Amino acid sequence: GMGSYILEKLNDHFPKKLIQTYSVFPNQSTDNGGGVGTSDVVVQPYNSILSLKRLALNADCVVVLDNTALNRIATERLRITNPSV
Repeated sequence: GMGSYILEKLNDHFPKKLIQTYSVFPNQSTDNGGGVGTSDVVVQPYNSILSLKRLALNADCVVVLDNTALNRIATERLRITNPSV
């Protein structure tokens, strides 16, 4: 998408700089009543894989975070009843 395009241009203009990215990947589980479910966008898993390829090519370090795990940490460890942005 747009973010990986900008990353590619930054890598072209500043080739000696180290680039580290943090990416949050979407939920893959079905809705179990907890409000966590699959996306309305059918091609979301494919978009994630394609963007990961561009990130790996243009960044020096890619940290991938799982949205389901982040949601679980927020609800169970931080005790946030309805985590949001």
